[in-house]
Amino acid sequence: MDAGPNARASRSSRRVGLLSASSLLCLAILAGCTPAPDGTSTTAVPTDVTVQLGQNRDQYAGRSAIIRIENGSEDDLVIVGLEVSGSAFTATTDRDRASAVPAGQTKDLSVELPPAACGTAASDLRADVTLHLEDGAVIAITAVADPTAVLPRLHGAECTVVGVERIADVTAETSVRLEGSGPSTVAVLTISVTPTGRRGRLDLVELRSTVLLKPAPDASTPTDASAWPLDRTVDATSGPQSIDVRIVPTRCDPHALAEDKVGTRFPLVVRIDGGPEAVMTLPLPAATATALKDAVRIRCG
Repeated sequence: MDAGPNARASRSSRRVGLLSASSLLCLAILAGCTPAPDGTSTTAVPTDVTVQLGQNRDQYAGRSAIIRIENGSEDDLVIVGLEVSGSAFTATTDRDRASAVPAGQTKDLSVELPPAACGTAASDLRADVTLHLEDGAVIAITAVADPTAVLPRLHGAECTVVGVERIADVTAETSVRLEGSGPSTVAVLTISVTPTGRRGRLDLVELRSTVLLKPAPDASTPTDASAWPLDRTVDATSGPQSIDVRIVPTRCDPHALAEDKVGTRFPLVVRIDGGPEAVMTLPLPAATATALKDAVRIRCG
């Protein structure tokens, strides 16, 4: 039996007005409901809505991340704006696209995170998220959940790059040299290191293998080696250096290249100014990544 237009309108109104300032619960964890500077109302996240920071595998190359919103309520949630800020960053990023999170569903909203605040200690890293709702209400989440430790990973990687770039320009060259042929093909990648002349000491410890590429075995490298030892030191008095690493595929199964997303992202282990070991991704031109994958095809047949 049709409940009639009034009942249908009532249900529709309830969804459109979901999580309005008057309907949200103010939780003790967030100091309650307060007016925002622009006059809109700010309220806490209700118990049946969870917000988390995350990152997909194909986002590891930069600051791209996701804000995962799980709507456990019985009403649709319409978000028209999203901001990310906090002690982990030097600025605020805005996402002004409208997104609906239907009742009982989870949606990942992609965002570009602000630059890392390298002066912030790892123990003090925090990401804050602000959601702007369709009805004008604002939800502010302080120290959003980070279950997969996105913040320390990104902060460490980005600030390591900043420290390295202060001392030297470290990058892979665009050309890849091939040794041998067919199933004996070995790709030789050259890493160029050019000091900036600024103060500091950079130790290049090792280059680690990936899910797709590993060290080519030879008289000095065992078949199960998982890294290329570099053992180089760079400072303002050093001249330019070149380091060759010999590479073979880690695997040759049919899915190795077809499904690869991170196979050419080599972890580079460094020490900056005598500090602890840190890891960054070796800068690799797109043409170089393509050449390495071509070498895998040649060797794997």
